[in-house]
Amino acid sequence: MKFNDLLLGLLVLLGGIAIYVSALGFTDIPGQDYGAGTMPRAVAVFASLLGLFMIVKALLAGLRIPGLELAPWLRSRRSVLSVVVALALVVFYIVAAPSIGFVPASLVVMAVLMLTLKTKPLTAIAVSVLACVVIQQAFGRLLLVPLPRSEFLGFLW
Repeated sequence: MKFNDLLLGLLVLLGGIAIYVSALGFTDIPGQDYGAGTMPRAVAVFASLLGLFMIVKALLAGLRIPGLELAPWLRSRRSVLSVVVALALVVFYIVAAPSIGFVPASLVVMAVLMLTLKTKPLTAIAVSVLACVVIQQAFGRLLLVPLPRSEFLGFLW
């Protein structure tokens, strides 16, 4: 999809306002002039200014109606299917990982995604297994990130 500057400027401005409003609930550090909301509010101000700049620039260029143009890849069924599968796999991981664990869930996600993108089956499975083990060891052991565990594979790590 392609947005013209007027529509994109409106979206950036609304995003900046939303960030600012949500950062108002962050508490300040006692005895300090700043707190947890300082950086989000600064980002929100810059985003809002950028959005306003884009809107003014688009209006000066003669744009009056926010526009949206579909990208050429959206005309391909295969491309749209790949995006839908990727989004469905994210939902699958969110739902399944707490009960079946990181390794089986991520193995399914990676293998299905690679097969959807026309990777050879043997390559997809081999890369998925290797990547799952490497990611689990790197994050679970080295970085001590608590990844979801499964009962039947718990003995491995």
